[in-house]
Amino acid sequence: IQASLTGHLVFSTLHTNDAPSAFTRLIDMGVEPYLAASTVEAVMAQRLVRVLCQECRRQEPPDPDDLPSDFPRPLPEALWVRQGCRECRETGFSGRTGIFELLRTDDGVRKLCVERASASEIRHYALKHGLTTLRQCGWEKVLAGITDVDEVKRVTKGDVEHMGERGLSLLEQQHDESESG
Repeated sequence: IQASLTGHLVFSTLHTNDAPSAFTRLIDMGVEPYLAASTVEAVMAQRLVRVLCQECRRQEPPDPDDLPSDFPRPLPEALWVRQGCRECRETGFSGRTGIFELLRTDDGVRKLCVERASASEIRHYALKHGLTTLRQCGWEKVLAGITDVDEVKRVTKGDVEHMGERGLSLLEQQHDESESG
């Protein structure tokens, strides 16, 4: 924080579950809210998901009943799924890739930070202003055939539980608006 006050661009790591939690974590660590608000330009959260094996993955029509309510609609005709082969040691996966959540610190986030808002309040604001969540990024990787639905659900399970109905309804609203716009 001190280095960033002198105009230097600083990259750092902080262990949190998501991007909005970084502000509350900094404050919990003793950083004054006004300093966190004025020095943090953006926060990126990341997780690793396993990549489908290119040798054995196969396409299947999606079963709407097996997909979570926040999965992008309309559904594609087919999704890539894992199978398992000698190359991947019957796991269906080979390697890992990242899913990301980037929260840019705008005036609204700064105001919430100074007010000592909770991480869920910051998340709610960010979702209303276009935040792409880790889970949404994961769904993009599923649609691109990079990973599968079960892997994204596994890696982001806690996020959905933490987000609650309020956050999920915002995500569903974003999907509805993107389909109609």
